[in-house]
Amino acid sequence: MAAAATAVVATVPIVYFSRRNRKSYHPLVMPEILGQFCVEAEIRLIGDSYRSRVKGEDDKDKLTQLLLTDNTGKKIDSSDKSAVTELLNKKTLEEFRAYKTIVEKGWIITITEARQCALFSLTT
Repeated sequence: MAAAATAVVATVPIVYFSRRNRKSYHPLVMPEILGQFCVEAEIRLIGDSYRSRVKGEDDKDKLTQLLLTDNTGKKIDSSDKSAVTELLNKKTLEEFRAYKTIVEKGWIITITEARQCALFSLTT
């Protein structure tokens, strides 16, 4: 019990300071959950790895189109950040529930998260 309490006490300041100093990115290029665990360089590596494996998705426009389109074919406007966040969170949750995951650089992620990382690696 004491070890767990010590771990929490030691982790809270690290998480606080790492989040405080972190840049804010458009939700299209930064996976919400994965972005809380990985530094930007790791997100970029995941994206590079995904793009090298999935050649048809090695393009900003293609990735943006795939990310902004829901499962009915409806596309949302990228300028509506809350709608983008909502759509991407929904897609990510649905993919996890359906076991539509891949392993990239040791992380088990959804296709949507991989595409976000790929887009991040092309835009920064």
